[in-house]
Amino acid sequence: MQAFNELDPAGSASMRTARLYDLEGWPQGRRRPSPRVLDLLARIYQTTARRLVTDETYSTYGSEDRELIDAVDHRHLDPFQRVRLTAAAPEISHASMESTAGAWPTRTSVATHGVPPAHCAALFRALTAQEADVKRRELLFELAVILGGVPALRLLRHLTPDEEVRLAQVVQGTKSVDAPTVTAVEKLIAQCWQLDEVHGPGQLFPVVDAQRDLVVRLLHQHTLMPVLRDRLIAAYWALSHLGGWLRYDVLDYTGAVQWYQQGLEAAHELRNPTFLAHMHDCLANTRGYQGKPTVVLDHAYAAQAWAKQSSSRLQQAASALALSRALADAGRGEDGLRALDRAFNAAGHPQTEADPPHLYWCTPVLVQRNIGYCLVSLKRSDEAISTSEQTLKAVGKPFTRTRAFATLELATALVQKRDIATAAQRLGDVAEMAGRHSSARLVHSVCAVRRQLQPWSSNTYVRDLDEKLRVLGVSA
Repeated sequence: MQAFNELDPAGSASMRTARLYDLEGWPQGRRRPSPRVLDLLARIYQTTARRLVTDETYSTYGSEDRELIDAVDHRHLDPFQRVRLTAAAPEISHASMESTAGAWPTRTSVATHGVPPAHCAALFRALTAQEADVKRRELLFELAVILGGVPALRLLRHLTPDEEVRLAQVVQGTKSVDAPTVTAVEKLIAQCWQLDEVHGPGQLFPVVDAQRDLVVRLLHQHTLMPVLRDRLIAAYWALSHLGGWLRYDVLDYTGAVQWYQQGLEAAHELRNPTFLAHMHDCLANTRGYQGKPTVVLDHAYAAQAWAKQSSSRLQQAASALALSRALADAGRGEDGLRALDRAFNAAGHPQTEADPPHLYWCTPVLVQRNIGYCLVSLKRSDEAISTSEQTLKAVGKPFTRTRAFATLELATALVQKRDIATAAQRLGDVAEMAGRHSSARLVHSVCAVRRQLQPWSSNTYVRDLDEKLRVLGVSA
């Protein structure tokens, strides 16, 4: 009880002996643990919240509470578990399209739809725990098989019952594609982005592959009105964008470029300058991590040209952001800061219908984080520290990866200032964030900053950091 209450100093879920007895007596007892209590208990026992409740108990929670429970994972705190943080893209199918004149898209390159048979049992167990209604369980099972397995269940919760039925009918071929069908697909894509923000790419690969494969099938198997066909091609673009981003985040740069290039083809098919600009932004970022500065600038300036034709102020901001990082990496940090001034002004405008949903992240706060990146490249350490600290105050906790990279920039600036003790502590904070996330790019960046601390490897704080990295399975 003492450990529990120490983790909850505000007393919002404080533990007393009588309450502990109630929890131990569940389900015969009167009180079921809330997601907040399970979070604190999971932290004490250094495990996941899901492992603290049976399938039967789990099924009694509402969908929102189940999402909270699924998200809690404190295994990285257990020194004996050695949770590995060197994630890589799994061996999965790479559904893609080929374009031919007048008939784009033509076919899928891989004809695998759904999940492997061995995973169906796990899917059935998960649905049995979550859904009491047999008919709805069968419906969700069929949709989840098509959409990537168990991870798809979390996405399907965000569809209305009517949307679930309609999507299943279209998949079965008993109904034709209509506007509500495409809307359901768009909702699933939006939820993928939210899951990526919190957890990273780990579980999303099969879901995104399956969704894009489904979109290709719908494009080929149905006669569509032009407006619906364009919306489905836009969905294909969005999934190519998302699939490329996931691969970029696990350091699969070749795969990322391939998916982004396929998205670029879809954007040309739609003649959409906003989509074209954003694909060039993504290619610029990926080429930057590959160490190809001239190619980066080519894509960044191409994005600028397309963004000028776009009516989306957020896309103009995003392209200015990509250009600022390209300039900073090319040793032109002052030019990068000027580009960020333009991005900050554009991102501050109220969002309009011209701004696509995938740019939800493009806010003045996120622009500020990139200011820190440019200031670090210019070795203006004091300003970088101040900017990064302001960013961390403004960015919400669900944005794990954004907070982690802002903290990395703070740690880098502290190394430049020779504040080794604080830099090591901040880098340790990022390593713990990486333990709750599946971004290999984040782990790679932690290791890069640790190498900057090598001249102080005998420092007590750096040795403590190395021990934390060892426990977490991060090799510098």
